[in-house]
Amino acid sequence: MIELKNVTKTYGLTKALKDVSFKIEKGEIIGFVGPNGAGKSTAMKIITTYTAPTSGTATVGGYDVLENPYEVRKILGYLPETVPLYYDMLVYDYLEFVGEARHLNGQLKSRLGWVVEACHLESVLHRQIGVLSKGFKQRVCLAQALIHDPDILILDEPTSGLDPLQIIGIRNLIKDLAHEKTIMVSTHILQEVASIADRILVINEGRIVAVDTYDALRAKIGADKIIYLDVNVDKATLKSSLNAIKGIEQLEFLSATDHSQIRVRIHYRSESVPSELDQMIKTQNWPLNEFHKEGLSLEETFIRLISQGKEVQEKAVEGGNA
Repeated sequence: MIELKNVTKTYGLTKALKDVSFKIEKGEIIGFVGPNGAGKSTAMKIITTYTAPTSGTATVGGYDVLENPYEVRKILGYLPETVPLYYDMLVYDYLEFVGEARHLNGQLKSRLGWVVEACHLESVLHRQIGVLSKGFKQRVCLAQALIHDPDILILDEPTSGLDPLQIIGIRNLIKDLAHEKTIMVSTHILQEVASIADRILVINEGRIVAVDTYDALRAKIGADKIIYLDVNVDKATLKSSLNAIKGIEQLEFLSATDHSQIRVRIHYRSESVPSELDQMIKTQNWPLNEFHKEGLSLEETFIRLISQGKEVQEKAVEGGNA
């Protein structure tokens, strides 16, 4: 449904996108994540025909964004990061206006009713948009993106400004729509990505650095191989003993309650480490408070993906300059 091939976007001397390629299939929910300024919004603006690529090609629903922009817009619903609303209009009048602009004709009444219910706008339907809270403005803009029942949804920070209950509602709505629509969600909220996305595109400094399911990305960076240990032993003894176990890559000492109670996260690669560590604790007869495997947090996973992708890019550049 959406495909970018070798897309580059330049603003003066700045390259916002650098040779970006990816493909999104029909019915997929794609999480698009990256640091601020990574190129997420630029890629979405190209997909939605708001701006043109400097080079490369972008197609949406089989239509080229440069050759057939109007056909692309017919099948797209777009929620930009900054909501474009007419603040002097009532919510109902605004949605009716958008529906008429989309030429819904006989379907307008039913579609307007559906988006009002789906986006929970009943209580503000006859209020002026300008006086609404940020969360309600966000939902009004989401309603306009959905009113013409598009095949493809491009959502840039769709839950920005919403309270926890509203966020859950929007997530559930996105999941329900995924059965029949292709959805691309840009967000900095990693829990959002993990809970709704089929695959994740990670972008950094204008380049795609990773594409896969969330679980697969965690597995690639060894996210499962961490042991949390809370034990009553002095730090020097513990550190010396742990360093003697082959396969341990990093010791991350956490706050200690006193000199004899130490908490540490043990990053390892070898599958034998947990059993060796367990045997060592029993042999040394250390008083054990807690001992379990844990995964990287969502934030740590994101940081590692970005840093690993950056290392790959730097090596590629070095290789090209060699």
